[in-house]
Amino acid sequence: MQRRLQPVGRPAYGAAMLREVADAAFSRRLTPVGWRYEASWDDAASWATRRFRALQARQLDEPVELHAAGRRRWWLFEDRVFWEDEGLTAADVRALVRERELRARRRLERAHAVAAAAPGARREPVPAELRRAVWERDGGACVSCGARFDLQYDHVIPVALGGATTAANLQVLCAPCNRRKGAGLG
Repeated sequence: MQRRLQPVGRPAYGAAMLREVADAAFSRRLTPVGWRYEASWDDAASWATRRFRALQARQLDEPVELHAAGRRRWWLFEDRVFWEDEGLTAADVRALVRERELRARRRLERAHAVAAAAPGARREPVPAELRRAVWERDGGACVSCGARFDLQYDHVIPVALGGATTAANLQVLCAPCNRRKGAGLG
C-alpha cells in the first residue's frame, strides 16, 4: 500500500459563507479495485483515478463539488478546497472566492501604502495669518453649532482627499462637531 499526500491550498481567509480547508490534501491508496484518491478531511470522500483527474481538470475553470455529508458540502476550485453548509451553487462559490481575493489584494495594497509612508511624517501646520483670517471670518465660533469652546481648524475637503490649506477650505469646528464630521466631506 502506497500512501502519498498531495497538498492543496493556500492560507485560509475566514469567511462566514465559505470556508477554506487550509490543510486539505489528497492521498492515493491502492485498494483491491485499483488506486483511490482520498480526502484528508473526510475518510468517506474518495474517487477512482479517472474521476479524480477529471475533477482536477474541471476545478481549474469552475468550482467542483467534491463531496457532501449532511448539509455540509466540499468544493474544489483552483487547487483549494472550501466547505459550506448554506446550499451554495458553483457560481456562488466562484463569486465568494473572487471577492475574498479582491479583499486580500486591497489589504496588501493598504499595507504597502502604510509601509511606504515616511514614519512620523506630518503635514505643515496652518500658518498663523491664515488661522487668524478663518477665525475672524467664522466669528470665533463653531460654524456647525455655534459653540465657543474646544475649537479646532478643520479642512472642509480633507487633505487626504486632495483638499488645500486655504481660507476657502478651512472652517472652525468644535471638537464634537469635528469628530462627527470625521474624514468625510462637509
